[in-house]
Amino acid sequence: MGACILCGKSAGLFYSLHKNCFKQYNNSDQIIAHHLIEGLGKVEPAQIANKISTEIARYEFSPEAQQRTLNRSLEYFSKRHIEKNKKLASEIPSWLAVLAALAPNEDLFVNKHFIVQQQNLLALQSLQDRQLPDGNCNPANFCITLKDNEQLWWCFNQGSIEHLKPISNKRQWSVVVQLAESLLSKKNRQSLERESLGEGKLLITSQRLCFEKDGDVVFTEYKDIYSCTPVTNGIRLQSKQLNAIPRTYVCEDGRLLYSFIRYAQS
Repeated sequence: MGACILCGKSAGLFYSLHKNCFKQYNNSDQIIAHHLIEGLGKVEPAQIANKISTEIARYEFSPEAQQRTLNRSLEYFSKRHIEKNKKLASEIPSWLAVLAALAPNEDLFVNKHFIVQQQNLLALQSLQDRQLPDGNCNPANFCITLKDNEQLWWCFNQGSIEHLKPISNKRQWSVVVQLAESLLSKKNRQSLERESLGEGKLLITSQRLCFEKDGDVVFTEYKDIYSCTPVTNGIRLQSKQLNAIPRTYVCEDGRLLYSFIRYAQS
């Protein structure tokens, strides 16, 4: 006999899910979103969190299934409502208080940086309004030396840099190889491979984007940026310098990083 993956009880021969359990799980997004929309800014965050917890407990799912149901619903609400409904933008502090009261298991989110990104929503909102948000770091905690009139704006603690570098050609020279390469277009004569500089901190200042790792700093001046393109969890920068190779900066909140760069360039 198969056990239901949501409630853990017998689901019958060859079955692993009760129809009613699936229906409750499938409808939970809209139900919890309704509780949040109706409550944010009107009801104490702790009361909203309690109502959501009571709703999920009513399904009688296993503890892990309850947590996954909660996390899925929170991600759904943020994507469909908080991030798109301007009327709810003013309720972000209340939304953050509800998240704190619920204390979801962060390991079970599809987006592993979900909580950090929600906590950054106010900063993102400020940048979209062309205003600099309050910083989240202290210069004393980092090894970079600030220039005159340079200010430290923000720190992304889970940063990394990737760039493309030519693959060294270790083949021995021969007439055949020389003829083959001469027939290729210039852009195809040399292959590239992705190289990572490892993990460190990405620091946003009023003049530069800095990557700090083990006391070493790699930086890009805003004035030297030719293009900035958003990518998954980060940005890709192309420098104005001759023969510069594009670099991809990755962190826990790519949208906020992109917004900072656009703000700095304006």
